[in-house]
Amino acid sequence: MIKDLTRPCILNRKDYIPGKPVEEVKRELGLTDVLKMASNENPFGVSPLALEAMIFELQNNSSLYPESLCMELVEKLADNHSVDPTQIFIDNGLDGVITMIGLTFINPQDEVIFGDLTFPAYENITTKMDGISVTVPMTGNNCLDLDAFARAVTPRTKMIFVCNPNNPSGTMNTQEEVERLLASVPSNVLVILDEAYYDFVDQPDFPQSLSYMRDYPNLMILRTFSKVMGLAGLRIGYAIASSEIIKVMLKAREPFPVNRIAQAGALASLDDKEFVAKTVTLNAAGREQYYKAFNEMNLRYYESQTNFVYVELGKSANNVFEAMLRDGVIVRPLTSQGRPFAMRISIGTPEQNERTIAVFKKAMCR
Repeated sequence: MIKDLTRPCILNRKDYIPGKPVEEVKRELGLTDVLKMASNENPFGVSPLALEAMIFELQNNSSLYPESLCMELVEKLADNHSVDPTQIFIDNGLDGVITMIGLTFINPQDEVIFGDLTFPAYENITTKMDGISVTVPMTGNNCLDLDAFARAVTPRTKMIFVCNPNNPSGTMNTQEEVERLLASVPSNVLVILDEAYYDFVDQPDFPQSLSYMRDYPNLMILRTFSKVMGLAGLRIGYAIASSEIIKVMLKAREPFPVNRIAQAGALASLDDKEFVAKTVTLNAAGREQYYKAFNEMNLRYYESQTNFVYVELGKSANNVFEAMLRDGVIVRPLTSQGRPFAMRISIGTPEQNERTIAVFKKAMCR
């Protein structure tokens, strides 16, 4: 009965497997001290300015519906990025933004191009809309192959997702590579640069994508408050695109997708440069902790431009994951993404990194 009622493309979808939450691990294993190093959250918490603003909003305005279009935040973001407010779209995390992109633009049998090792949300929305996923193999250095992306474009291509830096590989595509892709893609194909980890990049040849907006009206740029701002639990992300793109996306969105507390926290966080600088500095030091440990173990890893590191284990990632779980550390095996011998490990505080490395080494010896 239910199968007859359900859209076939939904029945055919693969289930998304999120990382195990701390609460679930505590219940299942009877542990009291569990460290989550699987979801690339900010280990330093949230901006003090954001926290103060959120508490005020919670205490004073929780009974009121939020402002639908988040105009105060839209205007501040537009000013920060030197774009018009009509070029900003805010939704319930980047997952919400990506969902609205799909609802607005993907028709059944439209083709959507992305890497074969990248953020699962792209395939998620493509299959929900009965589109066709066109996955492109990674390069030898675990980067997205943007030249192959361009070659994969057909008359049925609707959009291209470029996660840069890429999740879960942690690698990035250069300015030259992105510019070459933009120049080669037809103007009726949307190019979506997902820059969730933008703030952690320290390479000079990373593309400053906002500078391309004038020449490429088919370009969209995605950013989030979940990572460097520490607001993952509030769910707030945004897109920057042409006014024409934003106008039609607003027709697809929910009336109140972003709650008042999230709006207040995001707005205040934009003023907390000190918190952002601290997060970025300590994250860079955390990368080096992992690199040192992996070098000592002769493991292959890829230098990261994010707040996590991708490492190849040479053995079952699921087995190592389970062993680490029993010692109270949650990491992310990449078996479900076609990499059964690889793992993604989030960067935490120096102390959290030390604990994770010790538990990892123990698990690798089993």
